Amino acid sequence: MKVLLINPPIYDFAAYSLWAKPVGLLKILSLLKNNNIETFFIDTLDISNLSYEEIKQNKIKVKKNGRHGYIKEIVEKPKQLQNITRHFFRFGIPDNKIEDFLKEIPNPDYVIITSIMTYWYLGVEEIIKILKKTFPESRIILGGIYVNLCFGHALKLGAHYTVRTIDEICKILKLPFQNHFFPLPLDCYNKNFFAPIYTSFGCPYSCIYCANKFLNKRFVFRNVDEVVKEILFYYENFNIKNFAFYDDALLLNKNEHFIPLIKKIIELNLDINFHCPNGVHISQIDEEIAELMCKGNFRDIRLSLETANDTLQKKIGYKTDNRQFINAVRVLEEFGFTKENLSVYFLVGIPYQSISDILDSINFAKQFNVKIKLAEYSPIPHTKLWNEAVKTAKFDIENEPLYHNNKILPVSVPELTIDELNKIKKVAHS
Repeated sequence: MKVLLINPPIYDFAAYSLWAKPVGLLKILSLLKNNNIETFFIDTLDISNLSYEEIKQNKIKVKKNGRHGYIKEIVEKPKQLQNITRHFFRFGIPDNKIEDFLKEIPNPDYVIITSIMTYWYLGVEEIIKILKKTFPESRIILGGIYVNLCFGHALKLGAHYTVRTIDEICKILKLPFQNHFFPLPLDCYNKNFFAPIYTSFGCPYSCIYCANKFLNKRFVFRNVDEVVKEILFYYENFNIKNFAFYDDALLLNKNEHFIPLIKKIIELNLDINFHCPNGVHISQIDEEIAELMCKGNFRDIRLSLETANDTLQKKIGYKTDNRQFINAVRVLEEFGFTKENLSVYFLVGIPYQSISDILDSINFAKQFNVKIKLAEYSPIPHTKLWNEAVKTAKFDIENEPLYHNNKILPVSVPELTIDELNKIKKVAHS
């Protein structure tokens, strides 16, 4: 049996690799390799095969910490987004280059495609069309986050199988299900700028804008020693020096999990750096955590405050408050963290919010030595906020996932336009 795995291109107004890798697809690749299946892997967003000249020609910025841009080209906007006055891009290697890659691959029995953001399905649709033309006999399996959140919509894209879980893929391929996928087979990349790390899956909180509880029914921790071995494996075998924690609740249960984990990593005395793109729970940061993060070479710590408005904090989930934020910043600064590696996330464009709420949050954060990151709200099906988002949406978000795109401000907030948001961003970054 031969299986091809593909991470599709992205169609969006903007996209950037904030330590992003298709972990779900890599898990499946690991499972297939463990069962001695002949595999082929294409990540259309991968830039590791590009020469220095190609990176320069495509104006791709690659940072030492592992973040980078993508190959991109301006494309025509879909009719649903024609009224949005900004360029629309296709991110990833060109479709003719994808077809060239496919010609070098023997006809696969199955092709597995992943999906991430709900409003990125145009890239999935493109790949399915290319595959049906190139490999008409191959059976296409589509899975991923978009499929789980918009299953009915995903059924229309034309895959032979549309699946929600890896277990379903195992049944199609007639393979035993395995729950051990780590370390990930990162040798499928020509070069790795970083490695993704999960120390836990799921989250015990129920924030109203987040679909984690729908996608992960349980909150479970991985064995600390296994995680340490995985980091050491990537470091020794791939010379990876930057690691991004993908956890949604990295610091929870810190005494039994995070603290012993980081202490063991510090003892190894490796030349590595850690990053927290998903944001960390502010309430869990104390002097001990700040000291361990300092000794453990944490270079990018993003604090999830979401809003400085007390009323909104309670509506969102009330997992932190301004007092805890002030304390977290204070203790982190005591151990040498500065604006270079400290950021705070604020949500923009959620129901119940006003422009004054956003500006008040920004002004509150400006008192401290942190960068301000504004995260535009994307309405996500199966979240507690979804029904309210549907009521206040400017577009038909129930039937068209393209309207989930946070760059178009899909939910009505009084007086908040894209132009006004751009002005607010300038205030936040000044």
